[in-house]
Amino acid sequence: MVHDVFTGTMARRLATLVLASVALASQGCLWARGTAEEPIVSSLELDGVKRFKEGDVEDVLATRSPELQLLPPHKIGYRLDPDALAVDARRVEAWYRVRGYYEARVDHTTIVPDGPGRVKVVLHVVEGMPVKVRTFQITGMDGAPQALEALGKPPLSSGQVFTESAYDATRNAILHALHTTGWARAEVKQRAHVLPEEFAADVVYEVTTGPRLRFGPVLVEGTSSVHPGLIRDQAEVAIEPGAWFDVSKLELARARVFALGVFSGVRVAPADTGASDEAVPVAVTVREAPFRTLRAGSGVALEATRWEARGLAGWTHRNLYGGLRRLSLDLRAGYAWLPNAFHVESEGPVGALSLEYAQPAAITRRVDLSTRAEVERGIEPGYDFWAERLQLAFPLRLVPRLTAVPSYNLEVYELSNTPAGTTGDQPLLENCPGTVCLLSYFEQRVAWDGRDDPVESHRGYWAGLSVQEGINPRNAGYRYLRFLPELRWFAPLGKGTTLAARARIGALVPVKEQGDPPIVARFFSGGPTSMRGYTTRNLGPKDANGVPIGGNGLAEGSVELRQRLPGALSGVVFVDAGQVAGEGASPTAYREALRLGALEWAVGFGLRYATPLGPARLDVGLLPAKFGEVHTAGDVFSRFPGAVHLSIGEAF
Repeated sequence: MVHDVFTGTMARRLATLVLASVALASQGCLWARGTAEEPIVSSLELDGVKRFKEGDVEDVLATRSPELQLLPPHKIGYRLDPDALAVDARRVEAWYRVRGYYEARVDHTTIVPDGPGRVKVVLHVVEGMPVKVRTFQITGMDGAPQALEALGKPPLSSGQVFTESAYDATRNAILHALHTTGWARAEVKQRAHVLPEEFAADVVYEVTTGPRLRFGPVLVEGTSSVHPGLIRDQAEVAIEPGAWFDVSKLELARARVFALGVFSGVRVAPADTGASDEAVPVAVTVREAPFRTLRAGSGVALEATRWEARGLAGWTHRNLYGGLRRLSLDLRAGYAWLPNAFHVESEGPVGALSLEYAQPAAITRRVDLSTRAEVERGIEPGYDFWAERLQLAFPLRLVPRLTAVPSYNLEVYELSNTPAGTTGDQPLLENCPGTVCLLSYFEQRVAWDGRDDPVESHRGYWAGLSVQEGINPRNAGYRYLRFLPELRWFAPLGKGTTLAARARIGALVPVKEQGDPPIVARFFSGGPTSMRGYTTRNLGPKDANGVPIGGNGLAEGSVELRQRLPGALSGVVFVDAGQVAGEGASPTAYREALRLGALEWAVGFGLRYATPLGPARLDVGLLPAKFGEVHTAGDVFSRFPGAVHLSIGEAF
């Protein structure tokens, strides 16, 4: 659930408060003070550290520098413990040793007074020369050429600095190469003769391959209500009996079984019984979760153009009549005020009722069936609507990180309370006979998730594509093609720092139609997961009444620097760009939004607070193009050049 908070001076003053807190904290006011006997450490320095980052070494020390806290803005200081400081010298030496520097040492420690009750601590480090691998051998793999090819270049080799992590990683890499090419019982022993005085190490890995084995039968354990054959069918998509044993396939099988959605735990491993010198049977052990769940809740959504109070209720059965059939019923009911409860332009009840049915492996072992029907009553700026939606989908189970869902969709929108005088040739009701907008389309959604964590991503990428083909059976509907590719990329830059980027473009191409596409098919931009310089859906074309009407083209991009802060906090700075443009039935109208000169830009900052549901997020997006409208301090509140957003989950 995402909330876009921008309620007059309240949100603007909140943004100013956050800015002030960050500014004060960055000046580093150290509140804590010690005594002459127990002083506070005002700073910690590692002199002589050249080959590594000081912060990486500091992480293992008990003596700590002051830490930044934003709320309230100050630095927390820690008392000096002489005994811990003495042990820290040995910790530094041990830290260097595992990285190949066996002669590294802390030569001496300096403690310098830094005001009443405070001291500066300096550890003077002598790094010395690293130990390097002089000889490197792997024995016993001549009879396993497939494993040698899979191993490739090991993490450790002759001439490299001898580190314990690379030493152990090489053993693991050899085992993995053997276990993924049929040698399920292979063992590896490692030996290293380290000569610090010669700065050399001789390394040997002794391999015992054992027989090359194939997958045996798949055995299912732990199920009582779910038929074992359904579980076996999904596991055997990844584990094919008779194929060469590959330990990586065990995780693929576990993911496929867990994705059935009815088990709280799934374990896939070689079975303890039935093994031979030719085959390895595989045991799939499951723990069934409750099949029926009932949930309820309530909430308040505050957005720039609406306030809404709502209640939620849902019921799910995950094994209806057996066969893992899933039936879900969800209800959302509430009341909305536009733009807010203090200045009401329109108001009324809102809600949605949806029914969803899903059958795993309904077509084949790799193809499911899913149907969904929904009725919704809503209020938007400029109109109210009733919507009926129907979807028939065939989710594909190919590989764990790949999502592929082809579907057919039918959506009917009946608009009411449109501005006085609006007719069918006005923007809101363009290509909507009377007051009814109908969309009938096929859609294909494909996504690959290569991120390390889908909630708080630090490394990897996510790529997705949505394609729609609009049709008009019996001349009801609108013919179009709609493309929406998106790419997200994440890279760690150091301790607690992540660089994140996103780009997506959208193109709606009318096919032999007259006039604009229906408003319900167009692109919109602006909001906490979009271009953050604007409130929800407010970037782009508007009609004469100021109602956003969307466009045929979309371009959005974001670059964000995320930094972990002490405790559960983290901070970000970001640059967003976006545009929605292009109107009419021209197949090339979408290109107007793709012009670089048409983009609008926002810069901003934000705070995150870690919660079990994901990070609670506050973002402030500022529009440099509107800075010229701010002439006095009062204009910061009355003409705030941007938007403030509060939400759960990262922007992307």
